[in-house]
Amino acid sequence: MINKKKIHVEIIIADYYKDITTPMLKAATDILKKNEINFSSSFVNGAFEIPQIIKHKIKKNNLNFFIALGCIVKGQTYHFEVLSNSIAKSLLDLCIHNENTFITNGILNVNKMSQALARSSNKKNKGIESANAMLSVIKCIT
Repeated sequence: MINKKKIHVEIIIADYYKDITTPMLKAATDILKKNEINFSSSFVNGAFEIPQIIKHKIKKNNLNFFIALGCIVKGQTYHFEVLSNSIAKSLLDLCIHNENTFITNGILNVNKMSQALARSSNKKNKGIESANAMLSVIKCIT
């Protein structure tokens, strides 16, 4: 049995679109606080750096809990697909290759900014979804 007080969740936020990620971060931290889960936050400029920072922060032989938050908006080039697909695969690979690492993916992949604004609002906030997903993971292993 894992002591809930010893659990620590690291939230990695790509704050390129601060107007999107700020409410997502607040929503996620509110959920963690309400459930008495310790957490800290690290900020990077873009979503591509999130898996790199998580890889750097993984502690071998420890439980590692991460919430990835960010936003990628489709433009007129192939860049959106490359980023969206490679980041999702990288996050999954980190979990597969580090058996004690758990990551919830709260990175929005949207066609237009209005979709991102809707997914960072109070009702459909991806930060809430990501934090609740992390709580369900923690419940499963504790």
